Amino acid sequence: MTEPALRLLVSLLQARPARRADLLALGLDDGPLDELIRAGFVAQTGDRLSYDEPAAVLARQARATAGLIAVLPALTREWQNHPRTTVGVELVHGHEEQWRAWARHAALTPPRAPINLYPSLDVLRDVIAPSLADVVGPYPEGMRHARAVLPAAAVVTDEDRAVVDVLIRAGLRVRLARRVESWLYSDPEVLCALPLTWGEHPPPSIMIVHDPAVRALTAAYCETVWQAAAEYRTPKPEFHDVLRLLALGMSDRAIATAQCTSQRTVERRIAEAMAHYGVGTRFELGMAWSAKLVDEG
Repeated sequence: MTEPALRLLVSLLQARPARRADLLALGLDDGPLDELIRAGFVAQTGDRLSYDEPAAVLARQARATAGLIAVLPALTREWQNHPRTTVGVELVHGHEEQWRAWARHAALTPPRAPINLYPSLDVLRDVIAPSLADVVGPYPEGMRHARAVLPAAAVVTDEDRAVVDVLIRAGLRVRLARRVESWLYSDPEVLCALPLTWGEHPPPSIMIVHDPAVRALTAAYCETVWQAAAEYRTPKPEFHDVLRLLALGMSDRAIATAQCTSQRTVERRIAEAMAHYGVGTRFELGMAWSAKLVDEG
């Protein structure tokens, strides 16, 4: 809904004019009224106006959107099976060529709010991550709103987390989902890209679509995946909690008891922390740890 239509709806719900002609008497612009009628917030019979409960209208819209999202995989299969579709589609083959296509389209129309669904890290690690900073660098505003969703099972090792760190440094917000059904790219006001075969990943071929209806449908699907996912957080090293307890004045033995582990394990984690911060004594470690907490605060 556009902002003028939203402002008009607020005024209408307050004044409840009975006729369209009454809007002018109230000093209201009736230009956005047709948008509200199409959306279902207002009904017009002749010149008379009636109003529906906004919550009920939004509930109907949500059910309609959910129904459309449910058929998205079927639609992609239909596009594959019936290539005579009238929707304008650009086919791109090969992972490197797909990445080059993103840069080409971004140069023509800069990204605004892209979101990518990745069922695995394969293409990210091998093709995208090595050049990501250079390719997205010219578009700081668009990348400020960029997002990515990955399956939690794909981010396990330090090597996996290093790939995610590349995304974060490039400006993307990252979330982890229980499952990502298919690769998908959506930039709602620009374009979307879908695999030729739903669920195939990494997709050897994709279709880039500019059609507004397909963009909106793809964006709605991506948004449901994003909302169901959890924010990615860089895991704290094992020595993090040991240092927190050490800063409270607890002895190695007391920390081991609190953590239900051995004193040798506590001593090993303190040694790991000293190596991590590049210090040689516990006093220096305490200073480095305190400086880190100040920086984070």
